[in-house]
Amino acid sequence: MEWCLENARFRMMIRDTGAELALLWDKHRQRNWMWQPQSGVWNNSATQLFPVVGQLIHGGLWQDERFFPLSAHGFLRQQTFRCLAHDATHLRLEVSDNDATREVWPFKWRIQLDWSLEDEGLNVTWKVLNEDHQAWGYSLGWHPGFALPVASEPGWLVRFNHPCQGPFPTVNRTLEIPMTLATSTVFQLQPQTFVSGAVYFAPGEKNQWAVRSPQGYEQIVFSASSPWLALWGVPGADLLCVEALSGTTDDPHFDGQVAHKRGIQWLRSGEQHRHWISVRFPADTEQ
Repeated sequence: MEWCLENARFRMMIRDTGAELALLWDKHRQRNWMWQPQSGVWNNSATQLFPVVGQLIHGGLWQDERFFPLSAHGFLRQQTFRCLAHDATHLRLEVSDNDATREVWPFKWRIQLDWSLEDEGLNVTWKVLNEDHQAWGYSLGWHPGFALPVASEPGWLVRFNHPCQGPFPTVNRTLEIPMTLATSTVFQLQPQTFVSGAVYFAPGEKNQWAVRSPQGYEQIVFSASSPWLALWGVPGADLLCVEALSGTTDDPHFDGQVAHKRGIQWLRSGEQHRHWISVRFPADTEQ
């Protein structure tokens, strides 16, 4: 099943499986901003990550003596979402724990996901609720891929409004943060940028980042509540993933205990957390 949102400029399609944003058609630019699944490159468009982000080097997580056999990025992208409300420019979806999720992560949870289509782009909000009798730790993220000619046109870059920590490259899908932290405001997208995998940043609060074309125009502008940002692509492909994340892939020396995993947020019984991202496509810039 799919749901459609539409306004004067955009038409977007969201699938029930994984609440995946499959289409973001720009009527002004006459183009789809979203990457279309391609075997051998990346077979998704925009995936939801929960209750973990990134690779788990132990094949799951330990909580004291209990082992949870979770896969990389968790299980949310395989879940079927149900619709709670839908109009021309807004959509509220919901998903909760089931027998299959409790086999690998034995907690009760619920996520409400709100999509709002605006004049210049979209806003997405996640509400994560703990319906269990005990606290649990989690990470959440969004992994959208954008169809941008970053491979075929040299000179693309990402610019931050304020200096941020990073870049932190991954190696074999693991991330080790150095003792001495680099900072940057501009990150050039080179042919070799993603040869070893994703590159992480810690943007900090109230920061924004923009993907700029070789001509210097802002194509996509982001702001988010997430403490981490990962950029990822496939060398030679016109694909750029811009991932707002509350956690990261494992450190290569991680012991497997959830309490020690970087970026884990703890949610007590009966409480909820809110996460959000804003994605804008400035209308007054050239392609």
